[in-house]
Amino acid sequence: MVVEKDRVTDASLLCVAIIWGANFIAMKLLLIELAPINIILLRFISGSVLLSLLLFFLEDVRVPLKDFYKLCLIGAVGIVLYQLFFIYALKYTSVTNVAIIVNTAPLYGGLLSSFFGYEEFNKKRFFAIVLGFIGVYILISKGQFLSLSEADIRGGILALFGSLFWALYTILAKPMLDKHSPLKVTTYSMLAGSILLCGFIPFFLDLKEVAALSSQGWLILGFSIVFSIVVAFFLWYRGVSKIGATRTIIYQYSVPVFGACFAFLVLHERLYWSQLIGAIIIFWSITLSKRH
Repeated sequence: MVVEKDRVTDASLLCVAIIWGANFIAMKLLLIELAPINIILLRFISGSVLLSLLLFFLEDVRVPLKDFYKLCLIGAVGIVLYQLFFIYALKYTSVTNVAIIVNTAPLYGGLLSSFFGYEEFNKKRFFAIVLGFIGVYILISKGQFLSLSEADIRGGILALFGSLFWALYTILAKPMLDKHSPLKVTTYSMLAGSILLCGFIPFFLDLKEVAALSSQGWLILGFSIVFSIVVAFFLWYRGVSKIGATRTIIYQYSVPVFGACFAFLVLHERLYWSQLIGAIIIFWSITLSKRH
C-alpha cells in the first residue's frame, strides 16, 4: 500500500516537472508583452486568491498563531526572496547560467534537511543528487564548459542565493506539513508572500501594459496561474508531506528536461545529443534516489 502511495506521489511530482517545464515556454512568450515584475505580481497575487478560495470552501482555514508566523516566514523565503534573487540574477547573467545554478537547490536541500534533523543523511541518495546535477549541467550547457565574466559572477552569486532560498522554502515547510494539510500550507505561505509582493505594486505594476495584453497572452497567463502556481505548488507540498523534502526536491532536476522538450515542440528550438544524455542521467538519478 505504501509503495502504491509512493508511485502516486512520484507521478504527481513528474506532473509538477512537466507543468514547470511548460511554464518556461509560457514565461518566454509572456515576456514579449509584459515586464518580469508585472508577471510575478499577476501570477502570485492571483494564485494566492485562487488558493484562498479553495481553502475557504474545502477546509477549516484556522491555524494557531505560532504556525501562522512560521507559514509567513516560509512565504517570504520562497515567494519573495527566491523570485527577487532569480530575476536580478537574470539581469546580470544568461538564462543558461541561472538555470544551472538554480538547479543546485537539491544539493542544499539534502544537506539542510539533515542539518535541521528532518531526515537522516544518506550517502547514496546524496550521490544521486550530485549525479542529477551533472545531468542538469550537461542538459542546459549542451555539454560545453561555460565561461564567466565579472557580470556572470555577480549574477551567479545572486542565483546561488536564489537556489538556497528555494531549498529552504521546501525544507522549512516539512514540520508544518506534519501538522497541516498541503493545501493549507501552500495557501498561507503563498498568501503571505503575495502580501509582501503587494509592496512593489505602486512602483512597478503597469496597468496600461496589463490592459494591452493580447487574448493569447491572457490564456498563457491563465495557464501559468492555475497550473504552475495553484496545482503545481499544491502537488509539490503534497510530495514533501508524503516522501520528504530530499526526495521531492530532486524532481526539480527533471524540469529542464521537459522545458527543452516543450521548447523543441513549441518554439522549434534545436535538441542536441548531449541534452539526451543529460536527460538520461537526470532520470537515472531520480530512480536512484527512490531506491535508498
